Parts: sequence; C-alpha cells; structure tokens
Amino acid sequence: MEHTFFSIIVADDEAELRESMCRMINWEEIGFRLVGKAENGLEALQLTDQLQPDLLLTDIRMPFISGTDLACQVRKCSR
Repeated sequence: MEHTFFSIIVADDEAELRESMCRMINWEEIGFRLVGKAENGLEALQLTDQLQPDLLLTDIRMPFISGTDLACQVRKCSR
C-alpha cells in the first residue's frame, strides 16, 4: 500500500538549528516529506510559493520577513 506524505518546509536563520531539525526528526516516520529548507523569511516565502507545502515550520525572528509576517503572507496567498 502506498503511503501519502504531507510536505514540509523548515525555515530558520540559525543554520545549526535548522539543520538539526531537518536531520534529527524522522519526518517520514511521522508522515512528512521534507521538501525544502530556508535560511530567511524571503527565501521561505519563495519556496512556499514554488513548492506549496502542507506545513511551514518557521522561526519568528528572521531576516527580511519575520515568521509572523511570513505566515500572514502565506495565508493570503493560499486563499
């Protein structure tokens, strides 16, 4: 039987934390496929627009666009 995964993008400006979240969590075991990583809010917005993930895991304080502003922009785009 084929398993359907939800897609996820991880966004954090702290490289070590971002990479740890991507590496240490077994995403597929919990039903997700990691489709992208972003190091700032602008990159996360572009990836989200391009890849249309089911979930965006984001830091609040990031360069260019904060996590809260990012969430608002993503929500507007998905309506």
